[in-house]
Amino acid sequence: MDTDLADRLGAAPELRLASYTYSELFGHPPAGVWHAPGTVTLLADGPLRLTVAARWGAIVAAAPRGDGVIEAIRMNRPDERVHLTLAEAAAGAGPSWAGTALRGARAGATLLVNTDLPDGSGLGSAAATETAIGLALEDLVPGDTAAAGDRAGAAGPVGHRPGRALLGDRGLPFDLSAAGLRLMVIDTRVRDLPQPPIVEHSSVTEAAAALEAGAFEALGPMLTAAHAALADALAATVPAGRSAAPAADGAQQIDDVQQIAVSAALDGGALGARMLVDGPGRPACALLRAPVLTDVRRAITAAFSARRLRAPRLLTIEPAAGPRRHH
Repeated sequence: MDTDLADRLGAAPELRLASYTYSELFGHPPAGVWHAPGTVTLLADGPLRLTVAARWGAIVAAAPRGDGVIEAIRMNRPDERVHLTLAEAAAGAGPSWAGTALRGARAGATLLVNTDLPDGSGLGSAAATETAIGLALEDLVPGDTAAAGDRAGAAGPVGHRPGRALLGDRGLPFDLSAAGLRLMVIDTRVRDLPQPPIVEHSSVTEAAAALEAGAFEALGPMLTAAHAALADALAATVPAGRSAAPAADGAQQIDDVQQIAVSAALDGGALGARMLVDGPGRPACALLRAPVLTDVRRAITAAFSARRLRAPRLLTIEPAAGPRRHH
């Protein structure tokens, strides 16, 4: 008999908590717990993206049900329960936070959903939530063990793995710790309308060659160049004078906040930095050597404080594994 994930001391605390909370809410343990990581897009050339997965993402604890109903709850808002028939789910009647994942449901299920970080933080939390829900719903379909095995392979040779980056379906070496480097994601905490769609055309081929050669630091200037190109493109589309999260003594232009973050990271000693595009957020990321991590954090925090902006959330990313079922 399998041990409930909540009782497995070796399991990650966030996975155990999801399993325990599910049992408390519904009176029985979940059939499984799924995790989909958030991802950071380092560079892109049209639809081809160079990405790394983060340990933060979305977790779904779920079990099948025989009444053809989808019941979904967010762990941080347990009073907001969603009940949908399969027909309603297929028609897109689900909540916006589930994305389009519920539309593909083929059998009834009860789901508890937890997202580590809010949408717009820089890790694609909305996409991670949609992925985790989709994996759970597919795995819970009776007799679909072959498909479940294929999806578990998303963390395998052609998916995100620890110490690896991903260009399309091509895995690339990117062991930052071994190289003495750190990748920082800067959640400015500013949220507004999604930025206008800008197609990025960075040299992902050159970046891939650098990673294959172990020249990880060469990625730094590429990040900064990508930021400059996107900033120029956005300058032609974003109206001037728009205000960001209010400061105590006035307003700050929304899209300037990414420039503040990038400039401060570079001033603090980062090898390179760039804005990130993530829904309503205005995040950024920076590549840096481990010894200057504290200096970069201080520089960014000081730059925001000097402008009376809310202190940013600073996350240090280690390339992690892709989506998978943990129980």
